Amino acid sequence: MMMFMILFLLAIFSSLLESMSPALSYITEIIVFGFIVAAAIKLLFLEKGQVKSLDVWAIVTLLLCSLFGLIAFIPNLFNGAHNTILMQVYTFFGMTKFLLMFYCGRILLKNTKFKSTILWMKRIAWSFSLVCSAAYVLNLVFPIMTGFDIRFGMSTYAYGFGHPAPFSMVVILFTVLMVFFSLIQKTRLPYVYLLLNLGLVFTAGRSTAIGIYICLFLLLLLFPYIKRLPVYVYVLLGGFLTWFSWERIADQFGAGNKEARGVLLRTSVEIAEKHAPFGAGLGMFGSNASRLHYSPLYWEYQISRVWGLSSINPSFITDSYWAMIIGETGLLGVIILIVLFIVTVFAIIRSTSGDFKIKLMVVFPFLYALCTSPVDTLLVSGSIVSVMMAVLYMMSLSKEVANEDDFEEGI
Repeated sequence: MMMFMILFLLAIFSSLLESMSPALSYITEIIVFGFIVAAAIKLLFLEKGQVKSLDVWAIVTLLLCSLFGLIAFIPNLFNGAHNTILMQVYTFFGMTKFLLMFYCGRILLKNTKFKSTILWMKRIAWSFSLVCSAAYVLNLVFPIMTGFDIRFGMSTYAYGFGHPAPFSMVVILFTVLMVFFSLIQKTRLPYVYLLLNLGLVFTAGRSTAIGIYICLFLLLLLFPYIKRLPVYVYVLLGGFLTWFSWERIADQFGAGNKEARGVLLRTSVEIAEKHAPFGAGLGMFGSNASRLHYSPLYWEYQISRVWGLSSINPSFITDSYWAMIIGETGLLGVIILIVLFIVTVFAIIRSTSGDFKIKLMVVFPFLYALCTSPVDTLLVSGSIVSVMMAVLYMMSLSKEVANEDDFEEGI
């Protein structure tokens, strides 16, 4: 239990640690690899003891993931690989990292008790938000932080995380955890904390994160008065989020956009059409591998002259998650991956004990990652590791509390 909590905190603050020292940039990859090895060892002992360890969700996901891998690797087998097999495997590892963490974590955390960690997780959450808020207020008088860019007419800040996106993710993650604790402990929702973090998300300036946070805040205002949300509420919140983020989305992906992210997405569609139905192959477009071993597709489609996409300055090549998926795995890969997302969402919900409010909070971090995927690369970054660990942590806690309630009722 303690080892998981230490790794969880390392994953949450991995972006902050990486900005302090580049040597720490592989923390999340090491965590995932450790989970895989530990889960494989535990699985081996469970099978020897004839204990059922794989449920229908895990089996379905394994089959879909195998199909996704086949689709992803086929182009490089027949068209000649530009990247090494190691870089192809590394790219596929990045695409499926969320699945590896989720299912390995389910095996490792079975029957693990986390209730004793709630108090100090609350203290860490409050300390983080108060320190960041104090830093922002102090910065207004004595500039101690460098502005990242200008949004909504004000400077935005990354608070040492290297980029405002992972900072926003951490703020939302702590918010969800605090709400979840209130729900399982049946206490009043932490509205003061919610307002404090709303201010922090605004100072980061990520419009999608702000829109999602406002939707969450509005939803939580309704929580004390309802037992189940009507479908039209989800529709209204989804419409609000689309309206709030539409200018940003249209600016990023509109035909007139000449910046890296929009160019990558439009070009990926062209690549998928030319290489239908499999795509160009792993490590060929939009991935870190295609940046490390500069892919010839950037010259072929004449986008190497775009700022951030050249061989000399390839810093923006990984700016679009869906450009990578569309360009490298094609239409078939996109379909299979979307199905994997849906299966994972249902697996999280079905593996969580409690009412719909608790289930919604547990699945929310993963839904947040999915919602930001058109304008962010959270799903393949180190941040997805902390997202899935938060999901696993809350799932285990929900079962622990439910079992205790059942035991008390039985008495």
